[in-house]
Amino acid sequence: MSTTSKDELRIRLLAIFREEAADHLRAIAREVSGLERETRPAQVDERLEQLFRTVHTLKGAARSLSIGSIERLCHEIEDLCSEGRQAGAFDPEARTLLRELTDELVHVTRQALAGPAAAPPAPAPEKSAEPPSPPAPPPMPIAPEPPAAATPPPPAAKSGRKPGARPEPRPDPRPLELVAPAMEMAGGPGFVRLETSRLQRLGLMAEELIGPRLAMQARVDEARDLVGRLAALHADEGPSERHPKELRAAEQSARQFLASLAEDNRTLRGVIDGLVEELRRTRMMPASEMLAVFPAMVADLAGEVGKEVVWRTLGADLLIDRQIAERIKDPLIHIVRNAVDHGIEPAEARAAAGKPAQGAVSLNLEPAEGGRVAIEVADDGAGIDLPGLREAAVRNRFVSREEASRLSDEALAEMVFESSLSTRTVISPVSGRGLGLAIVRERVERLGGSVHIASTPGKGTVLRLEVPAALANFHGIGARAGDAFVIWPREAVERSLALPEDAYEVALARGAVQIDDVLLPFGSLAHVLGQPPEAAPAGRRGLRSCLVIRYKERRGVLAVDEVTGNCEVVVKELRPPLLRVRHVLAAGLLGNGRLGLILRTADVLDTLINHPRRAAPAPRPVRRQGKPRLLVVDDSITTRAMETGLLEAAGYEVHAASDGMEAWTVLQSGEFDAIISDIDMPRMDGFELTERIRADARLKRLPIVLVTALEKREDHERGLRLGANAYMMKSAFDQSMLIDLVRRVL
Repeated sequence: MSTTSKDELRIRLLAIFREEAADHLRAIAREVSGLERETRPAQVDERLEQLFRTVHTLKGAARSLSIGSIERLCHEIEDLCSEGRQAGAFDPEARTLLRELTDELVHVTRQALAGPAAAPPAPAPEKSAEPPSPPAPPPMPIAPEPPAAATPPPPAAKSGRKPGARPEPRPDPRPLELVAPAMEMAGGPGFVRLETSRLQRLGLMAEELIGPRLAMQARVDEARDLVGRLAALHADEGPSERHPKELRAAEQSARQFLASLAEDNRTLRGVIDGLVEELRRTRMMPASEMLAVFPAMVADLAGEVGKEVVWRTLGADLLIDRQIAERIKDPLIHIVRNAVDHGIEPAEARAAAGKPAQGAVSLNLEPAEGGRVAIEVADDGAGIDLPGLREAAVRNRFVSREEASRLSDEALAEMVFESSLSTRTVISPVSGRGLGLAIVRERVERLGGSVHIASTPGKGTVLRLEVPAALANFHGIGARAGDAFVIWPREAVERSLALPEDAYEVALARGAVQIDDVLLPFGSLAHVLGQPPEAAPAGRRGLRSCLVIRYKERRGVLAVDEVTGNCEVVVKELRPPLLRVRHVLAAGLLGNGRLGLILRTADVLDTLINHPRRAAPAPRPVRRQGKPRLLVVDDSITTRAMETGLLEAAGYEVHAASDGMEAWTVLQSGEFDAIISDIDMPRMDGFELTERIRADARLKRLPIVLVTALEKREDHERGLRLGANAYMMKSAFDQSMLIDLVRRVL
């Protein structure tokens, strides 16, 4: 590539980075401001993790453009966040240092993107008979920096900087700024420059029209139903009744109104759908634009970690929505960085394994089903260290040692997506903290996509992402389950069927049903989602509606109240604090203005297959006469007293224990109807107590409610995985909510 082409490419990349960095800096400012006001340990920890993730992403983007000053500062902020989380506290000195570091990050970022204040004046042009041309636009500055190896990174364990001590600017061995001519605006007819952000806003505004369009279709359907009822009424009245002419005229007027309404609806649908589709097309771009930075990034990373790596791409001419591309770029950077740093072995290790010294990392794009794009990132490295990952999962309390020993290699490999889980013992500027792939999963799933990993020891690792090719309204299969209206992705529903009531009861008790000579897992969708049990069948007498669902090679059958059929909804992304809700992918706005839940098929099947007791109602033990007896377990005297008082006022007999060990001793000699337990306690925590109760033949049906300050999604999911019936955050504590939870589990 010529020097001019490289400069023009860098101009484009820097313009993209400028917008991205502004978004990240705003998010960093919000978290830092929140930390200065926050004192609760759980919330401080949550903000530190969110701050870490944002800074981690900015660092990756800066590395891809070799802006070392931003990268080094981001790494120092990462160190400070990690130290605070490990210490379980964030003292005033650390808060002051964080503010100084983030202020400096803003300053350095602006400086790196601003370039020189002014370019030297151009020499005066020679005199000519032609009229003088307008002055050229000022040059666009670009600030590349030398690779990080030119300046040793700071130690990873401690930042070593004291509050108030602003570092001197670091000298660079190469010039900081490379001034390149600005790309001139096309002057011919038919072209106009438009900010990407404005185009995105126009697209979002157009897509908001889909809601009213769906509502209009719903009104047409209601009018059609009314005309049908009026016609039926006319037929029932007969010619001998009074006012037959008036009734006939009313029916005719209604039909004319329906025809007019349907025509208006067709026109509106055509205009809105055409507008939305045209704006979507303007947002499409070849994936090669998103991937332009990757060859240089891989080369820089390989040089930094002392490896030889070749980069390959296939399918880069595939068109993808610009918004999708911008949102998956950071996850792809994380994946490729991991492939180079974690996956590819050093040359000596590759030679010993009979591999060429040069490793390979490839990225392939191809169309997938349902208007999606599949992106595979593969390396020919050593594969995942499964024994090390198993030990790390136990060490970080994601699973117990017994649970870890039962995990298949495939299930264990999927744990690389858990936050703060890493097999690395050394933290470097490149990787080692265990958050990169957790961020990948979170970002991809928020897009409505999925990510999976496959690894073969000694041969390499493949990560496969599937994301929508464009942001669009969602077509799915609607169903009712308890009080919830749910929408399944069309590709997830294999077929619908009806089971007789007696066959339904047998299948529910067995947890399996035979379909086409194949035994499939069976459960109730209402119970999977924590809804009340299904009502008696509303349709055909004595029959239960069921759906056969599929995700990759896994299949299962779920009973629902009713299958409503095909539906079209406007996707509404979940907002904080509901960014990652188990079983739920997003919300869907229906034509009648109600919201439905778009389900995440993988989660539902995981619950159905791996945790069958949550997919079927558990039989309750026979209770004694009199008040229900509850056991409250918490190491805080204040919390025990408060919960005991609330529950006694609600009519329960309450006993208390100060930790899990004392509770376990009390349970051996007494009988209780439910247990309300904290998690973080001395001697025996709530997780271990729950695990012991579920493993005990006498106590395994005892309802358990976990009330805790631990707000991480992983803690929530672990509690439910171990068998807790309900989970309540202390930060959202409400006495009526606690009493309601207890009533629901009894």
